Amino acid sequence: MNILIVDDEPVIVLGIVKRIQRMENLYTQTVGAYSGESALEIMQDFIPDMLITDIQMPHMDGFALISRVREKGICPNYIILTAYENFDYARQAVRYHAIDYLVKPVDWTILEGHLRDFAMQSDKKVDLERVLGEFPVLRDVRPDMQSHLLGKIIKYIETNYMKEISLTQLSIFSGISENYICNLFKKEMDQTFLDFVCKLRLRKAIELLITDEDRNMREISAMLGYRSERQFFRLFKAKLSMTPQQLREAYLS
Repeated sequence: MNILIVDDEPVIVLGIVKRIQRMENLYTQTVGAYSGESALEIMQDFIPDMLITDIQMPHMDGFALISRVREKGICPNYIILTAYENFDYARQAVRYHAIDYLVKPVDWTILEGHLRDFAMQSDKKVDLERVLGEFPVLRDVRPDMQSHLLGKIIKYIETNYMKEISLTQLSIFSGISENYICNLFKKEMDQTFLDFVCKLRLRKAIELLITDEDRNMREISAMLGYRSERQFFRLFKAKLSMTPQQLREAYLS
């Protein structure tokens, strides 16, 4: 289980990290960040299963951070920390389906209970990689080895897949021609740029369908960058021979 703790007070971040590391029979990788901006940078490489965040932080507060995380479809599980009891904060916590809203100083017994409950639930979850492996079209989406230039382009796509991405945008970002980008994908990945984006979005779709049961199809299609729920439905069924709802029912029923 991956946990990311975000607070602009280092003593709080380090204190929670140490307490989690001392918990027995809880196998976690725990990382700390001291601002919302640094948390987003960390999440480019470290995908948390749970985000524990303070609310009041400079530049980007905790709710703005959660909003960005939800847009990217990175992590659906949050525990919110605050120094003040505030009705508006509590209402926003409910809106974001937060696991809990804890007032500092944090009651460690409560936080530990949430972590252990979440770990037990995670152990029961469907093995996502096994599910993805059952669809040949989604295997080997990204090879282990690629040139630095293609790796840079892929990183950009993986960060912005929920937006409309064009070859023109990639050309401006990378500083190379659109034709050269197309040739890179064909030569190094044996697929087109559009195929790669499609497969990436389908993998993210399966992840959301299985790990976030509260989200409906309209929300998921919007998070993946599709213009409409209908477009998402048709592409999903054409590539995977089942509808999104059928997949969710098959693996969660």
